[in-house]
Amino acid sequence: MTTLRSGQGGFTLVELVLVIALAGVVAVMISTVLSRPLQGFVDQSQRAELTDQAATALNRMARDIRGAVPNSVRESPNGLDFVSVHEVGRYEESADGRLPACDATPTPTCHIKVLTEMDAGRVSESRWLVIYNVGAESGGEPVEQRNLWHPSNPGVVTPPNASFEWDKATQQLMVKNADFFRFSFSSPQRRLFLAKEVVRYRCESGEFLRETFDTLDLKSRTSSVLLADAVSHCAFTYQPGTHTRNALVTLRLSLSKGGETISLIQQVHVDNAP
Repeated sequence: MTTLRSGQGGFTLVELVLVIALAGVVAVMISTVLSRPLQGFVDQSQRAELTDQAATALNRMARDIRGAVPNSVRESPNGLDFVSVHEVGRYEESADGRLPACDATPTPTCHIKVLTEMDAGRVSESRWLVIYNVGAESGGEPVEQRNLWHPSNPGVVTPPNASFEWDKATQQLMVKNADFFRFSFSSPQRRLFLAKEVVRYRCESGEFLRETFDTLDLKSRTSSVLLADAVSHCAFTYQPGTHTRNALVTLRLSLSKGGETISLIQQVHVDNAP
């Protein structure tokens, strides 16, 4: 038999079992103490992610609304529609205070003298010219000759087939393919707005979407971008302006994920002076 040298030793099986048991008790105690703070950190991170997603989406929507053609914002099913300004300018008023008509002779072209410099590229990209859109409604429906959502002749928005060019030499905006068209009114501030697309924000099946259209009847969609998912509730309301205040858009958006729900509300004042 081999004898142990003096000073040598080791763990017995009983000691090893006791150490394992004590280590297990300590681990359980630590996990119990730390689980609540750790879970709180995870929940807070989840809420921060949802808040950031919702705030980014609402800020994008608010920025677009501020750039809408005056009096073009309207409520739609599960969302909000408006025509986005692409280029803007001021025109020179004629002697009778009205804009020139698009006569058929000698060429079906409107020549509008503009007092501000315009970007030729943005002008040519535009689809509509809007002047003094008062956004009148009757029984919730747009009124002919007073609302761009009801195109007419005379009206406040050019026909859908019209095209535009900027003549820098003469400082004139030329409107083509708008035969015999006349604007209903002249703008008191002589403002004109060129627009390229209709924008719709809406919620559907838990998704918050930004869509664009190249027709006023919203039948031809050109893009659809997902701004937020996990949408549990959204509501967009529009209150037209009065003599004492601007129009007001109220945006409400709620997101839910992983047992966490956040709700944001944002209001946007809209200057509808046409």
